[in-house]
Amino acid sequence: MTRRAVEDGFETYLSDLVDETYAAFDVAAVLRGSRSGGSRAASKLLKNSDPLERHVVRPKLREYQRTILHQFDPVLDYAADTEASFEAYEDEVLARDLYWNALRPSVRGERRDAIRRRLLDRQRAFGDALVPLVAADSDDFWAAVVEAYDYDEAVDVVEEHFEFSTPLRDERDAFAFELEIDPGEVLGGLARALPSLTVEFTDEAVRSMRRAEQRVIPQAKADAERAFGD
Repeated sequence: MTRRAVEDGFETYLSDLVDETYAAFDVAAVLRGSRSGGSRAASKLLKNSDPLERHVVRPKLREYQRTILHQFDPVLDYAADTEASFEAYEDEVLARDLYWNALRPSVRGERRDAIRRRLLDRQRAFGDALVPLVAADSDDFWAAVVEAYDYDEAVDVVEEHFEFSTPLRDERDAFAFELEIDPGEVLGGLARALPSLTVEFTDEAVRSMRRAEQRVIPQAKADAERAFGD
């Protein structure tokens, strides 16, 4: 299967996941729960959450989408490389990993090492699961899936590797996801005099991503059922 076909197949569901995460994301809850929640800037933004979602939240989620696709590249390289071990790709995989780059500086020592290993093991498992898909002859994504796996194996791949929130749910306090908000850029006018805010949205990321996964994963499984039923 061509590399582009594999990427396109997963990008379709990742795009859906980002759209559903955006739909579920409650930026007002993030502002109210932040340390800056009582500031003038936060109060002004709370009254204008729609432009904040459009100008800050959606671009941030699209940035994460690009990051996940970027980290997918070395995993796909590993899946296509029948001669190399995963260790040859570990540094690049980790350097691109969304969660590793969001690790709090306070996470050190044995816990940091354990999280590093779990993140790498997760990516290695994904690469191993992709090996038969990359080797399939068809350039149609679902036709290649049918060639590479049986139905139960395909569902296992969807359930395990389309849950992007797993590291965040398992180690919620280890990661910090933040929004940088310039009220002037969002609201214009007199808001340009207000200071910028940095607000953490880790808890809301867990909630909204999980909600998105509960919509996208069943859809992917339904697509698998149709593919194997044809």
